Amino acid sequence: MVVYCIVLMTWFNYFSHTSQDSYTTFMREEKELDNAGASRASILMKTGACVGGTIIGYLSQFVGRRRAIVLSALISAIMIPAWILPKTERSLSASGFFMQFFVQGAWGVIPIHLNELSPPAFRSSFPGVTYQIGNMISSPSAQIVNAVAESHKIVGPDGEMVSAYGATMAVATAIIALGIAVTAAFGPEKRGRHFELVGPAGTEVENIKDIEAGVTMQEIRDGKTLEEQIEKK
Repeated sequence: MVVYCIVLMTWFNYFSHTSQDSYTTFMREEKELDNAGASRASILMKTGACVGGTIIGYLSQFVGRRRAIVLSALISAIMIPAWILPKTERSLSASGFFMQFFVQGAWGVIPIHLNELSPPAFRSSFPGVTYQIGNMISSPSAQIVNAVAESHKIVGPDGEMVSAYGATMAVATAIIALGIAVTAAFGPEKRGRHFELVGPAGTEVENIKDIEAGVTMQEIRDGKTLEEQIEKK
């Protein structure tokens, strides 16, 4: 499970950094926006990230963690042409907003998904460790995108040769989005786990009490579900 989550977090960190870190540079150099226009578009892009993460993370409680991640990743892949091809500030702002809505929408599922996949007794350390190792592996993402983009030139709006940031980000993001979709689709899901039924690591606790519900583990073991015990109490 540790290895699987590290692989998933590596994909996810590449996903966010590859689609975000060089986008402002892309707008300034390849689309030739001024600094103010590129900044405004970047702010709207990040606004889309906040909105998407909130909404899709919430919806995953109903449609499932994997389904929400897979759909978000695939929709973001479909949107890549609309994200890269526009030339004006308004169109780049709109496409950037919706692109990050789904990129970070997939991310909005990750906090609870990692907690549900973690061994319950280690759920405080497991998500952090797997995330940070994945983050470490993906740390060269911006340097990779910049190096590839700057080594390939395309014709800019004014006819001069410019670095191919758009094409580089498009290809990389498409590969990563598909990698996330496949990895999540064939991975595990444990939506709705009851963390309160497991004690701290290294302890033998037979009768842990859910403070909010007033239900103990022993009552669950006696044959009634947590929901039935809560309703009874």
